Amino acid sequence: MNRRQKNLYLCVLTMFCVVGLAGKTPEKNFLEKTSNQSWNLTEYASWTRLPDGETALRIRIAPQDPIRDFTYGAHLKLDLSRYKGKQIVISANISAKNVPSNPKSHCCVKLMLMHRDNAGIRYTASSTGLWGTFENRREELGFFVPDPVGENTLLVGIQNNRGEVLVSDLKIEEQDLYPPPVPVPENFRCEYSDELRSLPPLRGAGLRSISSLQDARDLAKEGANLIRWWIRWDPEKPETLDRALDRLEAFLPEYRKLHIKLIPVLNTIPGGRYHKPVRLGINPDNAKGRSLNNYRLFFEKQYLDKYLNVWEKIARRFKGSPVIHGYSVMNEPSQSGRVVYDYLLCQYLAAKAIREIDPDIPVFIAANNWDKPDAFPYLKPLPLKNIYYEVHMYDPYAYTHQGVGTTIENIKKGKYFVYPGKIGGSFYNRATLRNILQPVVDFQKKYGAKIYCGEFSVIRWAPGAAQYLEDLCSIFEELGWDWAYHCYREWENWSFEYPDSFQEKTPAKSPTARHLVLRKYWKRNASPYTGRK
Repeated sequence: MNRRQKNLYLCVLTMFCVVGLAGKTPEKNFLEKTSNQSWNLTEYASWTRLPDGETALRIRIAPQDPIRDFTYGAHLKLDLSRYKGKQIVISANISAKNVPSNPKSHCCVKLMLMHRDNAGIRYTASSTGLWGTFENRREELGFFVPDPVGENTLLVGIQNNRGEVLVSDLKIEEQDLYPPPVPVPENFRCEYSDELRSLPPLRGAGLRSISSLQDARDLAKEGANLIRWWIRWDPEKPETLDRALDRLEAFLPEYRKLHIKLIPVLNTIPGGRYHKPVRLGINPDNAKGRSLNNYRLFFEKQYLDKYLNVWEKIARRFKGSPVIHGYSVMNEPSQSGRVVYDYLLCQYLAAKAIREIDPDIPVFIAANNWDKPDAFPYLKPLPLKNIYYEVHMYDPYAYTHQGVGTTIENIKKGKYFVYPGKIGGSFYNRATLRNILQPVVDFQKKYGAKIYCGEFSVIRWAPGAAQYLEDLCSIFEELGWDWAYHCYREWENWSFEYPDSFQEKTPAKSPTARHLVLRKYWKRNASPYTGRK
């Protein structure tokens, strides 16, 4: 970074630390404050007193004890009305002994908040992959309390696993976990160039950087005018980034002829996430008090610096290219609890670094919580021109991802979720999907923001998948959003070119119903260069 960038960097970090650490006084230990009768204590759980006199929860599940997919411990209905429209942190000291790891990351030591809104849609904030033997680990959950607050249940214990756990000093506090990197006035409106405002809608799909030119040609024949280009590289091997960028640069003239715009995105952020670190030999258990889904750069400046340097390099490489529509600077951040470098701060610094090189290029900013719609109520706009705000849509997850991973056993047994229909206790149809996206719409209207759905998809064997895609695409059209389907010729089970049956392992001989839905909308596209087909 140059001197100007470094000064900005230090200034922003100082402001962030002052704002981010300011919080309200936490509630008294909930295990102590609430009477034991307020909690629903399950089998294998009991109250105990610590040497300092504080109440603690102990859960003991022996290897021979029968268990099911259930959280054993203590459950408490929470009245969060006093926190309506605010952010809270739920935290506890947790010690564990001999809790085995499990292929299912949710089968672990549990600090979990289950939220159900007035439409019956459920959202869960939870610890994941919390196994092993450790003492006094401070686990935190961040949650934005909506208005209305809905039904909220706190669960503490062990889910579908064994071992011994001691939970103490459980607290709830009001805290702004996601302060704005730069505050904006209440009447702030996003600013866009005339060129962007006159650009025709962009509708396309994701494409891997190892894909061939023929893949792009085939996608263009379908009518797509946008590619979300995945830069595939290994942060431990910088030369792999150079090769990926060389390949992209060589393809740009052909993409221009195909009337396609590109939005590059990194498939891996320097340092990776704690549960899947990039560098070998990292023990994620050493990340005390950090959600394993957090990017390491949220805590470790060396990775934040590498991240900024990568985007500077990419911006220099493609400055002035008419094919590059903009840069999606962070894929699916998942900040949980307090961090050193906030998810939005990191993206703001990346946007500023890019703008030092290419002043007008659009930058796409991701929302928190894996870029889900429910993170938009606390997403803050950035005071920069030509900023798009990105959302990903896979709700309801139990439907779109049925059969992914271990749930494939349900599919083999013929157990499917159907759309439209009841999924996970709630009924889903187009109106439900539109309601899920409402926080994004509210953000769009409040700030005059341009919205881009960078990913949406449904597993190919899900009954009603074509209708699901039709409903989402029609909603995007209604709202004027650009979008990219996930993903083109990446994994066959997301592919609209493969049949609906999971037994089929080769592309369909004629267009699938999902294919026809996407083709219908892609055929509406105009050239993003001339405004004409």
